[in-house]
Amino acid sequence: MLQLLKKKASSFAESHQDKLNIFEGPGIGSLIQNVGLLNILYFAIQDFPTLSAMYGPEWAEQLEAEIRSAIQEEGKKLLKHDDFHIFSFNAGEFFLLDPTETISNFSLQELAYQLKVKIENRIKSDQISRTGNSITINSGHSSFKAEHSNDKLWSNFLSAIGTARLEAQKNVDISKLELSNEFNDIIIGSNVRSHYQPIVNLNDKSIHGWEALARGPQKSPFRSPLTLFDMAEKLGKLFQLEKLCREAAIRAFGNHSPQHKLFLNIHPRTIVDPNFTTGETKRLLDKWGLKPGNIVFEITERHSVKDFKTFRKTLDHYRNQGYLVAIDDAGTGYSGLTSIAEIKPDYIKLDKSFVDNIETNQVNRALIDTFTDFAEKIGGKLIVEGIETQEQAITVTDMGVHLGQGFFFAKPQQEKPQLSEKALTLRRTSDRLSNVTTYGIPVKNLVNKVEFVESDTPVPMVQQLFKESNARNSIVVIKNNYPCGLVMEYNLNKHLSGKYGVALYSNKPISSVMDDGPLIVDLETTVEKVSQQAMARSRKKAYDDVIVTRKSQLMGTVSVQRLLDTLAHVQVEMAKGTNPLSGLPGNLDIEKEIGRRMKASERYSIIYADLDNFKVYNDTYGFKNGDKIILQISKIISWATKKHGTNGDFVGHIGGDDFVMVTNTTKAERICKSVTRIFKRLVKQNYNEHDAGNGWMEGKGRDGHVSRFPLVSVSLAILDCEPDQNLMEIGEQAASLKKWAKSIEGNCWVRERRRR
Repeated sequence: MLQLLKKKASSFAESHQDKLNIFEGPGIGSLIQNVGLLNILYFAIQDFPTLSAMYGPEWAEQLEAEIRSAIQEEGKKLLKHDDFHIFSFNAGEFFLLDPTETISNFSLQELAYQLKVKIENRIKSDQISRTGNSITINSGHSSFKAEHSNDKLWSNFLSAIGTARLEAQKNVDISKLELSNEFNDIIIGSNVRSHYQPIVNLNDKSIHGWEALARGPQKSPFRSPLTLFDMAEKLGKLFQLEKLCREAAIRAFGNHSPQHKLFLNIHPRTIVDPNFTTGETKRLLDKWGLKPGNIVFEITERHSVKDFKTFRKTLDHYRNQGYLVAIDDAGTGYSGLTSIAEIKPDYIKLDKSFVDNIETNQVNRALIDTFTDFAEKIGGKLIVEGIETQEQAITVTDMGVHLGQGFFFAKPQQEKPQLSEKALTLRRTSDRLSNVTTYGIPVKNLVNKVEFVESDTPVPMVQQLFKESNARNSIVVIKNNYPCGLVMEYNLNKHLSGKYGVALYSNKPISSVMDDGPLIVDLETTVEKVSQQAMARSRKKAYDDVIVTRKSQLMGTVSVQRLLDTLAHVQVEMAKGTNPLSGLPGNLDIEKEIGRRMKASERYSIIYADLDNFKVYNDTYGFKNGDKIILQISKIISWATKKHGTNGDFVGHIGGDDFVMVTNTTKAERICKSVTRIFKRLVKQNYNEHDAGNGWMEGKGRDGHVSRFPLVSVSLAILDCEPDQNLMEIGEQAASLKKWAKSIEGNCWVRERRRR
C-alpha cells in the first residue's frame, strides 16, 4: 500500500510541473527552501465540480472565499500563530503550509480533522439557507522535509502534496482520534451546560419563552454546539448527548411564570428512538416544577425524516401529553409546506437568512407574510430568528409577525437574560407616527392590591380568607415569587359545594383547584388591549380577574368590570366634539380654532388634506380597510404637524377622508412634504401583494365601469390666510385650491401664492 501511495504521489508531482511558478520568489518558495520540516494540511470541497455546475460560478467563488477565510481564522486559533501560508492548485481545494516542527503525525491528523469540522460548521448555516444542503469538506495531511542538497526539491514537495490529497480520500476512523476521547469524557462527565435566549412577543414585548442552547466546556473544541452534535452523530451518540442537554436545560431553567415556554432542540432521529419514550423527561419536569405545557420540542428541518409515519405517530404521542412542537429552520431544509401542514406545529421558526435586509428585500417580506398567514391558518405562531438590528425588529413587528428572537433582544446567557432597553421601548411605526392615543391608558392605573398565597397552601385556608373579606373576589397563587394561578371565589365555592366537596379538598393544596392558565399582563399594557384579551377568553373565564405584573412579579389584579367601565368613559369623552374614528377634533373645534386666529390678528396657513381614489378602494377592499387608511393618514398628519410645525398648531378631522391643519405660514410646505412622502411609502401596506406590486388596482369607477385606478394618494392644498378674512371667503378659496390639487395625479401639494 505504501509503495502504491508513493507511486501515485510521484505521478501527481510530475503532472503538476507546469504550476511550479507559484513558488518563485519570496513567500511559499522561500518557505519550502528555508524550513527543516513543513506540515501540510489539505482541504477539498467534496463533489465541487458537480456543485459548481448546479449552483453556478458566482456561488462557487463565494463558497471558496468563505472557506479560505475560515481556514485563515480557525487555523490561527488552533495553531496559535499565523506564520502559515494558504494556496490552491485547483478550484475547490486548499493547502495550509505550517512551518511548526513539533507536531507529530498523529496530532497532525487530529489537527486536520478539527479544522475540517470547524470549517464545515462555519459555512453550514449559510449553505443550508442558500442550497438546502450542507457542504462536506475532505481533509488530509502530510509532511515535507527540505533537503537542500536534493535536486528534486520541488518534485518532492509536490509528492508530499499528492500524499495529503490521497489521505483525504481515506475514511478516517474518528473513534481513534484524541478528539473522540475528549468527546467521550464530556458525555461521561455530563460536562454540558445550557445558555438561554429569549423568544419575544412582538406585540407587547413580553418574553414568551427561552430557547435552551447547549454549550460544551470552556476552551474546548466542543464549546460550539455544532461541533458537539457533529461528533455525536459521527460516533452514534446523538441520543446520549441530547439527553444530557435536555437535563441541563431543565435543571438550570429556574424561576418562571406558568405561561413561559422552554424550547428544547430535538433531532428527528432522537424523537423516534425507543429510549426517548421512557418518561424520563416527564420525571425531570416534575422534579424541577415544570409541566409538559411549558416544553416545546424544537425539531430542525435541516435533517430528513426517513420514516415520516413513525415520526408523526411519536409526535402525536407527546402532544397528547401536553408537549408543544416547533419546526426549526423552516424553508431551508428537507421538509416543505406540505409536511409542515401535516405536522401542524405550534410554532414555525424561520431561519435568520429571511430577515437579512428585510427592510428593503420585498421577496423576503412576502415570504414572511406568507409564513405568518400559514402559521395562523394551522393554529400556530411564527417565530423569526436572527433579528439583530432595531430596523429589522420594527419591520417584522409592523408586518404582524407573532414572535421574534435575536441579538437585538438579548444574547444567549447562562442565566436567563431579560430584554435590552431598546427592545423594551420598541414601538410599531404606526404608534410612533401617532400623537393621539385613543385608549392609551395603561392598566397599572386601575390595579387593586390582591391577597396572594403559596401554591401549597391548603384549600380550607384559602376558603377562610374569602370568608374574612366580603369584598375579595379573587386570590392569586404564587410559586417562587411568580404568579402561577388564580382562584376566583365563585369557582372555589363550586368545587366545595358538591356532596363530598369539603371532604375531598380538605387536605389538598390550592394548586389542585386553581386556574393554572390565568390572564397575566404587564402593567404598561393598555386598557383597550387587556379588555380585548380578557373578552377573548373562554366564556366560563371571560369575567375572571386579570393578574397584573411588573417584570413578571405580582403587582395586583384588575376586574373586567373596571376595564369596561374605563373604556366606556373614555369613549364618551372622545365623542364630545371629536371624530369617533381618528379621535381628532371635529368641525366645531375647527371653526373655533380659525376664529381664534382671526381674533389674534395673525397671518396663518390652513392645509386641507383629501384622499384620491379612496372610494374605489373602499368599494373593493371594504369599509374596515377603508377605515384603516383614514386612521393611517390621520396619524401621519398629526405626526408631521407636531414634528415640523410649531407649538399651538391644530389638526382637525372634517369627516370621511377630509382633514385640516392650521399652522404658521413658514412651516406649511415642510409639513406637506413630510405627509406626502410618508403616506406614499406606507399606503402600499393596505393593498394585497398583487395590487401593491402593480402600483394600481382594478375597481368600479363612478360610472360603474371596471377600470384601473392608481393607489390611494393624498392631495394637500395650502391656503395662506390674512387676519381680516371671513369663513365664507376662506371656504371659497379652499374649494378652488382643492380642485387644483386633485387634478394632479399622485401624492402632491399646492399653494395659492397670489395676493388678495
